[in-house]
Amino acid sequence: MIAEIIVKKIKGRLNPEEELHFQNWLSESDENYLTFQRLQKLYELNVPIPNIEQLDAQKAWQLLIQAQTRQRKGTIKFSSRNLLRYAAIFIGIFGCFLAYRSFESKPVIDGSIDPNAITLDLGNGKIQVLTKEGTLNIVNGEGEVLGKKVDGLVDYSKSQANDENENWQQYNTLRIPHGKTFKVVLSDGTIVHLNAGSSLKYPVKFHKEKNREVVLIGEGFFEVTKNESSPFIVTSGGVDVRVLGTKFNVTSYPEDDRQNTVLVEGSVRLYQTGSAYNEENSTLLSPGYKAEWNPDVKEMRLQQVSTELYTGWINGKLMMKEMVFANIVKRLERHYNVTITSDYQELNTRVFTATFEKESIEEVLETFKLETPFDYEIEGNHILIKKQPKTDKPMGKV
Repeated sequence: MIAEIIVKKIKGRLNPEEELHFQNWLSESDENYLTFQRLQKLYELNVPIPNIEQLDAQKAWQLLIQAQTRQRKGTIKFSSRNLLRYAAIFIGIFGCFLAYRSFESKPVIDGSIDPNAITLDLGNGKIQVLTKEGTLNIVNGEGEVLGKKVDGLVDYSKSQANDENENWQQYNTLRIPHGKTFKVVLSDGTIVHLNAGSSLKYPVKFHKEKNREVVLIGEGFFEVTKNESSPFIVTSGGVDVRVLGTKFNVTSYPEDDRQNTVLVEGSVRLYQTGSAYNEENSTLLSPGYKAEWNPDVKEMRLQQVSTELYTGWINGKLMMKEMVFANIVKRLERHYNVTITSDYQELNTRVFTATFEKESIEEVLETFKLETPFDYEIEGNHILIKKQPKTDKPMGKV
């Protein structure tokens, strides 16, 4: 079924039920996003479909490269029936892409776009690179002004997009690379702060009297505009967070094995994505509490926490409390846009509590060295951490 929905999405518009099914599938992993992006590219390049028996991840990648070369020389006949077959193949093998370098890291949007750039996918095949400086109008193919980018924020609250057709919605996707943060004001006035390495998919204009639904990968802090007739729902990491108006933080990076929701004010209900919502199958979260979802055992655990530990990042703070160094490394990689390899196993299991604001990555590492001495090497944006070699103490005089 998902293969048919993907093909329909590429070629046209989905009804609300199909769109929700598609968004849930897309938000499950970066690999799903990569699959869809590659299929879109195949459709644009009119790529013929190889035999199933001859297809593997590397050949699929080579197929795209070859098609781009052939496109400069002429067109290729295309069949939507073949695309459906190819979608099914991709869905079956996308996990294998992890073995190929081109599919290992963050989603590849376009070879000509800086991977460290903030990007806005307009949902029509066009991608806009955004910076934190200056002003820019966000316009769709019909010339409608969807939003306005002012410095480090995109504002859709005065969107001119037509919302009369209730059978479809125009979606944008804002992607933030490591080392950067950004904000978006949705059409209802809801403010979303996006942390490094995150993405948010949302309608450019919410339909009146219908649920306001967005999809998050990574981490976001939401300040939701209250609307009792239109619940706001965040789908992230296998969990739907349903609110009317409140402030909360959601964390669900692909490399994390848990989804966390921390409530600052108001109230929210959480339930498994794909299940029908009701009070019986949802968990009520109160202010000052964190809900941790374990997808392996389908269990929600509640814990009272200091909310600033989870929301300090929107003010530029990097805060860790009783966190093992191996998990701190993930935070440092996203915050400073670096890759870190730690060969010091004893250090990786050490627990730290720390807060950083304007420190450089070198200053952060030097701080950790005070507690557990280690050596490190920086080459480009890669950092290698090693245990300090033992030194023989000089013998005293006899």
